[in-house]
Amino acid sequence: MELAPYNIKVNAICPGNYYDGPLWSDPERGLFVQYLRAGKVPGAKTIEDVKNFYLSKSLIKRGCLPSDVAKAIFYAVEQTYETGQAIAVTGGQVMLR
Repeated sequence: MELAPYNIKVNAICPGNYYDGPLWSDPERGLFVQYLRAGKVPGAKTIEDVKNFYLSKSLIKRGCLPSDVAKAIFYAVEQTYETGQAIAVTGGQVMLR
């Protein structure tokens, strides 16, 4: 907030559910593989079962795409008033229990 008097905005883009990246989809160490091996998703027998479980948790029913992140960045850059915000790009998952 101390930069606002100088017209410098500081916002954060917080992408979630980026399932196509290596964090989730690495075939050896990705979270889908880890969660399947650890039995974190009841009844899951395949990586696809685990992925579908997490996709079902999003209101939009898909993972975050690069274009979703790009649009959030464009919004943060284009607007002139908002600062000090964490902009969630999660498909609504944070609103679910």
